[in-house]
Amino acid sequence: MSSSVIQIFNDDALMSLFKQKAIGFTTPRDINLKMLVAFGARSCIIRLSQGAIVEITESSTPLQSWDFAIKGSNEGWNKFWEEIPQAGWHDIFALTKRGEFDISGQLQPLMSHLQVIKDVLAIGRRDTK
Repeated sequence: MSSSVIQIFNDDALMSLFKQKAIGFTTPRDINLKMLVAFGARSCIIRLSQGAIVEITESSTPLQSWDFAIKGSNEGWNKFWEEIPQAGWHDIFALTKRGEFDISGQLQPLMSHLQVIKDVLAIGRRDTK
């Protein structure tokens, strides 16, 4: 067990950290989709084109389109992004079962590219090395 103190991020800091780390993400897979990700009360739309995150825009206007949404509580994201999350806080489906995350929209693009989506969402994990 580590004796280090884990910093807890508010919704704004969660989104800022995610945007900072995710913008350079790329994968060799041919993925083209839009997903809405909510960090508590703050949300953004992530556009993947040809396997790269090409745009992250804050979702502040109604009727913006996206393929699927993953909405999480502040506590859910903070625990999911620990360097080594505890059981039940380690996966988007475990967090959904706990009631900390909600997944909605078209599930086909999510399930077709599940590992890449999980990699994108885990990009905010803390690195204490």
